[in-house]
Amino acid sequence: MERDGFIEFLRVQKRYSNRTQVIYYQAISHFYDFMGFHEENNPMERVELADLRAYTSALIEEGLSPATIYQKLSALSSFSNYLVSKGKLKDNVLKLLVRPKKGQRIPEFYPEQSINNLIDNQEEPLSPVSLMIHLLYATGIRRAELAGIRMEDLDFDRSVLRVRGKGNKERQVPLKQDLVRDLQAFSENRDTASPWLFCRKNGEPLALTTISKMVHKELSREPGFTGKKSPHVLRHSLATHLLNRGADLNSIKELLGHSSLAATQVYTHNSFEALKKTYKKAHPRA
Repeated sequence: MERDGFIEFLRVQKRYSNRTQVIYYQAISHFYDFMGFHEENNPMERVELADLRAYTSALIEEGLSPATIYQKLSALSSFSNYLVSKGKLKDNVLKLLVRPKKGQRIPEFYPEQSINNLIDNQEEPLSPVSLMIHLLYATGIRRAELAGIRMEDLDFDRSVLRVRGKGNKERQVPLKQDLVRDLQAFSENRDTASPWLFCRKNGEPLALTTISKMVHKELSREPGFTGKKSPHVLRHSLATHLLNRGADLNSIKELLGHSSLAATQVYTHNSFEALKKTYKKAHPRA
C-alpha cells in the first residue's frame, strides 16, 4: 500500500522518530476512515477539494484545536507530495486548502436562524439598538463605522450606505429594502437633531463602548445567542452566512472593507459545516 511505503520513506529517508511516524500514519488512517476508503491502491487520486473541506469541518466539530487540525492536514499534504514524487498523483490538492493556522482563533458566529428570528420579530417603531443590530448584520460594518455614519451617508434612492473604514477609506454598501424602510422611519422620528445617525441627547455621536454595551444587553435577552455578544460577532456572522450561501471571497472582501483577501479567508473555516452537508448529499461515496 502507498501508505505503508510513505511511512517507510519517513523512517529511512527522513529519519523521523517512531512517534512522528505513528502520528502521520494515524492521520492518514483517520482521513481514510472519514472518506470510506478501504485497502484499494492509491485512493488519494480520487480526493477533491470539497472532500478536504468537509473533513476539516468534521475535525472542527470534534473540538480539535487549530494546531491539531493543522498537524493532521500537514500529514496528508506530506503524503500527497510523496505520491506526486512517485508519479501516483498529478497534483497535491491540499495546496488549495485554506488551513487553520497554529494558534489561529476561528471567528465566532451566531446561527442564521437566531438572527433572522431576532430581526423579523422586532417591534415597531424600532429602538436604536434594534436598528443597530439589523444594520450591523445586514451590512457587516465595524462598530466604529456604525458610530461614524452621518445622515448624509444614507442614499435611500439608491439603497446604498457610504461607509468610512480603516484608514479613512470609503466604500459603498448595498442596503436591503426592509433595512431602507427601517432607516427611513428611524430618521424621520428621531427626537434629537444631529448630523449623526446614532447620537447622544446632545447630538454628539455615540461612544464605541456605549454601542458595545447596548448590543450586548440586547443580544443577552434573546434566545439562540451564546458566547460573546458583540457588534464584531455580528460582522463575523454575516461573512460566514454569505459563504455558506455561496458568495465568493472577493465579494465578501469588498463588502467588509478588508485590505487583503487573507483577512477574509479566515471565515472559510466557519463555512465548512455547510460544505460538509453538501458533500454528504452530493458525493457518490457519502
